[in-house]
Amino acid sequence: MQNDDMACLAEHWRSFSQKRRDGPQSALFWDKRAEGFSRNIKSDRREKKRTEVFELIKKTGLELNGAEVLDIGCGPGTLAVPLAEMGARVTALDISVEMLKKLENRVREEGLTSIKTIQSSWSDIDIDALGFQSRFDLVIASMTPGINGPETFEKMIQASRNVCYYSNFVSRKWDVSYYELYQVLFGEKYGDGGYGFHLPFMYLYSMGSRPFIKISKNNWKSDETVDSMVETVSGFFGGRKDIDDEMRLRMRRYFEERAEGGKYHSETESITGMMVWEKNGR
Repeated sequence: MQNDDMACLAEHWRSFSQKRRDGPQSALFWDKRAEGFSRNIKSDRREKKRTEVFELIKKTGLELNGAEVLDIGCGPGTLAVPLAEMGARVTALDISVEMLKKLENRVREEGLTSIKTIQSSWSDIDIDALGFQSRFDLVIASMTPGINGPETFEKMIQASRNVCYYSNFVSRKWDVSYYELYQVLFGEKYGDGGYGFHLPFMYLYSMGSRPFIKISKNNWKSDETVDSMVETVSGFFGGRKDIDDEMRLRMRRYFEERAEGGKYHSETESITGMMVWEKNGR
């Protein structure tokens, strides 16, 4: 692409990101979900995801044993811990203090010495000041809102000296409660709109890179407490709308009426895109 084409795509990405403020963006939101994420880290679904990620990375020929890895939006260590167990030296970054506490607890319990944590948003990181410029053999951004535009995406690439991995939703159908509550609370239908995977892919492809790609379909089922559902849904809506105490109370009543044994059964369908590429343009 010519420079003006790249500028047009970058501007579209920025505009798209500003409009899609419906997801969890704050550290507080992730702090409240840390317990659930940590509890489910060894589930079959998580294990399947990890296997897919590492199989895709292996296609680049990168040897993980001894590799320097940066994990952007690491959460409770879904990828950081197994990478360390494979012999990688991992810098794990997350905006959430509670997510990092869960990771650090695992590190102590399992006696790992090759994981260093940083509490920060990726947008706030100065890669020059921290010596991150072209430092890492592998940079990972797995399903994280930390990559939210061309600037944070380019910074991710700049931190790598070899391989990058990125994943995001191609599409997602939320549990029926999201749509019903949005209609009840705001008197309008919730519009899913698009998701972010296509924009980083287009941006990367226009730069001359040809990533390995995997697209997978998932159906997630879980039983959540009423408190957890209220926090999750109010945090989700909070990106678009102001949520007050009365709305939270109405959400609570909604989930209490539909819960069994204090648990609400939710189902979500999604299509996820993953891509891995070498910084030299492969």
